[in-house]
Amino acid sequence: MRSVAALFLLSFAALAQTPPAEVDAALRQRVNEFYGYHVTGDFEKAWSMVADDTKKEYFSAQKTKYEKFSIDSIKYNDDFTKAVVTLTVSEKKRVNVQFPEVEMTHPSTVTWKIENGKWCWYNDHATNWITPMGPSDTNAQAKGNNSGAPNLSPERIKQLAQGIVGQSAFDKTDVTLTVGKPATEQAVFKNGQGGPVRLTLVPVALPPGLTASLSKTDLNADEQAVLKIAYKPVKDAPPPPTSVTLTVAMDPFNRMFAITVHLKPAE
Repeated sequence: MRSVAALFLLSFAALAQTPPAEVDAALRQRVNEFYGYHVTGDFEKAWSMVADDTKKEYFSAQKTKYEKFSIDSIKYNDDFTKAVVTLTVSEKKRVNVQFPEVEMTHPSTVTWKIENGKWCWYNDHATNWITPMGPSDTNAQAKGNNSGAPNLSPERIKQLAQGIVGQSAFDKTDVTLTVGKPATEQAVFKNGQGGPVRLTLVPVALPPGLTASLSKTDLNADEQAVLKIAYKPVKDAPPPPTSVTLTVAMDPFNRMFAITVHLKPAE
């Protein structure tokens, strides 16, 4: 469901005028009902709200149960029969089996169209796609494919996905602090996805005196966040371990970034 929901159509690049009030109200009611079923987990009730050409895809896709959602914006085509809806959704994730579930919030962009007089959720594979992370030109990506068709083999899709998520990173993966001396280090994260992401510092038990925090969690394209790591000696505290690993999760890609904090004994 998520990979489908992450796509919206290039045909909406030219925005229409303000929609008729009854059209906008009808769409909002349907979106709220559709996503309401994804909060309660009643996915079968959402089936009737899926367009005929997408029912098979929806049936086979993994369903995501959300904690909550809100509509951020709606963009219509010229005759108000299709729309791109951008929402903010929250879901619980366990980023690692050894960690508890954490609630993560991220943007979700989906497409709707009027079918048999009602708004229905759908995914149109007949046109080029634009993703919330930036343009996705499948024809350009198919360079080298003599057939002229986009190369969408599993290997190529994996390669493209790795290239997308690889655009975001911390400027370092290791920092060193000296035990017994107050000190502060930092690692800077750059969002290179071309769209909004959310960072979450995964909870982990830290030795006494060691703290870690993110300067911000919601980043737009090209924005940065600072992971601040500080150490202050604590009297009578047991010796800390030689290293601690901090993990930062990036959503909606579910990618993990590890920062190793080395705790060096004082000389």
